[in-house]
Amino acid sequence: MEPHTDSLTDRQRQILDFLLFIDRFKMIERWGLVGDGSRRETDAEHTWHMALYAVLLHGEIGLECDLAHALKLVLIHDLVEIHAGDAPAYDAAAQAGQAEREQAAADRLYAMLPADIGEDLKAMWYEFEAAETPEARFAHAMDRLQALGQSVASHGEGWRQHGVRRAQTERRMAPAREVDPEITALVDALMHRAEVEDLWSPPDGNADGSPVAR
Repeated sequence: MEPHTDSLTDRQRQILDFLLFIDRFKMIERWGLVGDGSRRETDAEHTWHMALYAVLLHGEIGLECDLAHALKLVLIHDLVEIHAGDAPAYDAAAQAGQAEREQAAADRLYAMLPADIGEDLKAMWYEFEAAETPEARFAHAMDRLQALGQSVASHGEGWRQHGVRRAQTERRMAPAREVDPEITALVDALMHRAEVEDLWSPPDGNADGSPVAR
């Protein structure tokens, strides 16, 4: 009896192989924790949560942008971390060279797809990174807002583990504040909650959040 062979075209097989490959996205851990603090959040969980932020807040803001396109940016924005890994935003050493690693990862990852689809996804990744179009600015803001909300939901455990202070978080959230007043209000509410609950690391550094020279 002859072995079974599928009837997929090369194009279909490339798409299917890519979809199976990116299951690895579910296993890439971020530095932030899930709400009960029991484990680290994965990239896939971050992306799902970020997409819901976008869906629920899109109609509440004044910024005009196409939600469907913004959601595409959300869905692909961190896929390169399958190869490049997550570099914590507050870890300067981890951030060093991350842009180059992610560029190499994008070239490698999207080459798995048919050329037209791969180039389209890579263009969306570039768009997200540049944060210049309305959709990319909105998606970027949702990225920052979800991460802030996750830190509050997990009672600041990740912040304390990494020695993060309020001044550093303020700097991190500044671009999101600029996108829309509604987003600013949500950032303010989360920052206030974090302050009231004393979620940041003890202020053992300078006023700008940088470490004290030893």
